[in-house]
Amino acid sequence: MAKENRLTAAQKRVYDWIQSYVERMNMSPTLAEISEGLGYRHISSMIVHINALVKKGFIKRHPNIARGIEVIRRKTTSIPVYGFVPAGVPFLSDENIVDNFELRKYISAPSNVFGLYVRGDSMRDAALYEGDLLFIDPTKEPQNGEIIVALVNGDPTVKRYYRDNGTITLKPENKKYTPIMVPAQSEQFTCVGTVIGLIRRIDKRRIDQILTV
Repeated sequence: MAKENRLTAAQKRVYDWIQSYVERMNMSPTLAEISEGLGYRHISSMIVHINALVKKGFIKRHPNIARGIEVIRRKTTSIPVYGFVPAGVPFLSDENIVDNFELRKYISAPSNVFGLYVRGDSMRDAALYEGDLLFIDPTKEPQNGEIIVALVNGDPTVKRYYRDNGTITLKPENKKYTPIMVPAQSEQFTCVGTVIGLIRRIDKRRIDQILTV
């Protein structure tokens, strides 16, 4: 799929919702129903994504018809790849997408899997190096010893997960870093997802370009 035809996370969410509605109701939704179903406060905010889907060839709109959206069946294979952002900035936002990867060309993966580039060396001894592309499943419940992406006080981090007696320990795999410990019910901690795979890029110049975004 050409780069200009790839969907952002928000566009894919709208496209998937429309497809699901058509399959359930055997008719297309109205703009108001899409907006309400996805929780948009204003239809105008959602129409931006509708127009993008039309432009990219995923749907057609028939003017002057209330249920005038026609889904063009296309299988999306790319997943969004996010960069690390400073604390307090929305992590999984469209503005933080730095790349796309055609993951589903090669393996079957849940619909909401996303990618994340490793930064730093805190997981070096687990063979996770700067520039590696991690695949994250946000629906997979982490088990002790698995590697996760977490938000601690709003700051994203990749660490090994342990939970014991109401305490979560996020363990680095590099002795120069200390573990992070938080109460299991603390608002300081959010599990973003569990790492289910990775790819190592050979083109270091491309990695440097991405990490400086």
